[in-house]
Amino acid sequence: MRSLGIAVAAASLALSGCATTGRISSDFDAAQSFSEYRTFAWAGERPMVVLGARVVPAPVQVQIENSIRADLIAKGYSYTDNLQEADFAVSFTVGTRDGTETMEVPDYFWNERARWGWGNVYWPRLPTIPRTTTQVREYTEGTLSVDIYDVARRSPVWHGKGQRNLTRAELRGDTNTAGEDVKLILAKFPPN
Repeated sequence: MRSLGIAVAAASLALSGCATTGRISSDFDAAQSFSEYRTFAWAGERPMVVLGARVVPAPVQVQIENSIRADLIAKGYSYTDNLQEADFAVSFTVGTRDGTETMEVPDYFWNERARWGWGNVYWPRLPTIPRTTTQVREYTEGTLSVDIYDVARRSPVWHGKGQRNLTRAELRGDTNTAGEDVKLILAKFPPN
């Protein structure tokens, strides 16, 4: 019995980890040879583009920039401030979308109360009336995209995107998990 409880706890932890990870996807130009890349720079003075009505806190922007730079340096690329000297340029996009999820859930309290009786067979029983309760959950889905451009060709060659639901603390800027998200997205770069 105890091993069953441990297995259930492990399965729920694994599923909760999947829920916070979100969806990661990437796409790239198959004709591009990524093995020639050695140096990178930001695509412009402001490498971040914001989509949506939310304001991205400045510390979050700085952490995303630092995480992208550190992850690419850890992969063996060199950072330069001069875009003309770089082999590829990097930019990123941050966006949010508010959504609402509606669920119909059985109201077990009402259903069981309708079946309750005094224990005497002569008392008439009420028919069971199935009732449901509507639960509404509001959420904010965040998207972080990283784009890589070939400087010589002036064209996009790689795009990575991560989407997941954000917590209230992340929306306020109290906690910052952007570094972990950047690692997950850039794990697929370079593609070959």
